[in-house]
Amino acid sequence: MSAPILAVENLTKHFAVGKGQVVHAVNSVSFAIHPGQTVGLVGESGSGKSTIGRTVLRLLRPTSGRVVFDGRDITDLSEAECRPLRARMQMVFQDPWSALNPRHSARRLIEEPLLLHTKLGAAERRTRAEALADRVHLGRPVLDRFPSELSGGQLQRVCVARAIATDPALIVLDEPTSSLDLSVRAGILELLAEIRAETGAGMLFISHDLGTLKLISDEIIVLYLGSVMERAPSREIFAAPSHPYTQALMSAHLSPDPDHHPARIRLEGEIPSPIDLPPGCPFASRCFASIEACHRERPRLVPAHGGRGSAACIRLAEFERPTPPRGLTSGNPS
Repeated sequence: MSAPILAVENLTKHFAVGKGQVVHAVNSVSFAIHPGQTVGLVGESGSGKSTIGRTVLRLLRPTSGRVVFDGRDITDLSEAECRPLRARMQMVFQDPWSALNPRHSARRLIEEPLLLHTKLGAAERRTRAEALADRVHLGRPVLDRFPSELSGGQLQRVCVARAIATDPALIVLDEPTSSLDLSVRAGILELLAEIRAETGAGMLFISHDLGTLKLISDEIIVLYLGSVMERAPSREIFAAPSHPYTQALMSAHLSPDPDHHPARIRLEGEIPSPIDLPPGCPFASRCFASIEACHRERPRLVPAHGGRGSAACIRLAEFERPTPPRGLTSGNPS
């Protein structure tokens, strides 16, 4: 396998909130993304997904840990030192209405990254913007319209066109389809799959929707309270989730198969405060499988899924579900 385009090692991000208090948003998270690979981040609101996305692009400075992009350690680079790298790392935000300047036409919005990061002249930028509009399946007449004149799906295609304008090696997508209806969402996911196949870009796809991640991700990382609960290839996680939290998430996932009726695992209680993290497993207070040791001992990620993934649970051997043989996976095939 080729070298990763992004390698994240023990990434930690804290936010000071006054009176000496700190929000532990991301806690020692590690993963890698290879060219042409899509890694999905999933978890409840407040689990640290968006913070990870912004931190690996150095829109936020890490508290500790290491971020290596395309073989270069960018953890401690200044903003000025990061600027030349921006063309190679791009982001698509959740809300296209707030991500785009309402006073600029779609053409100008798509041309903006080219103006900032290339030496193309005006005529070349215009030609390139038209080619990008074609690539994301936007009609060229749309280029002369303003955001208020476009649908949500068209706006998100403008955002995707901006993101790929400079041929990035890494694209972070922060819930890019959550504000779109199902039919439009499917079109955007198909477009992203095409772009990944054509360009070989690595993608970090952030979502709370398991169905979306099943369609787009090669590997899935499950987050809870800023910590990794489980990570494994997408097929493995959907076939046989190992961690109790992942099992609870999967039990709430509505399968399109009317004959598939998984037993629902209901989580009781509230998510602990990220300001005052519990001493043991962060999920212990809501876990159906917790024992006294879970409240004392911080679990490490250990091999799961026959070594194809990992999970953070001291009772993993008791609660990990064996992966069914290929062709006999539960639910729908990914």
